[in-house]
Amino acid sequence: MTVKDKRREVRISADDDDLLAEAAGLTGVSVSEFLLDRAIADATTIVDAHRAIQLAEDDHERFLKALDGPVRPPKELVAQARRARRLKRVD
Repeated sequence: MTVKDKRREVRISADDDDLLAEAAGLTGVSVSEFLLDRAIADATTIVDAHRAIQLAEDDHERFLKALDGPVRPPKELVAQARRARRLKRVD
């Protein structure tokens, strides 16, 4: 069993409180349980959506080909590396 050692408080209007109480009653749970279940479900959905990248099938194939293909560094990066090699180090 998970230890519940944190507390959150929220201020709501009387109308919102009535609506939440009715919804909780209709689902057979307490208002606290109703709010927590809904909040956790929504939070999980939001976090999962931001942690994963969803690609269409053709985009997925292009992505894999790009990963497997030859590395082509930008021309500016190659030029910068060549300039850096010509510099003398002074220690």
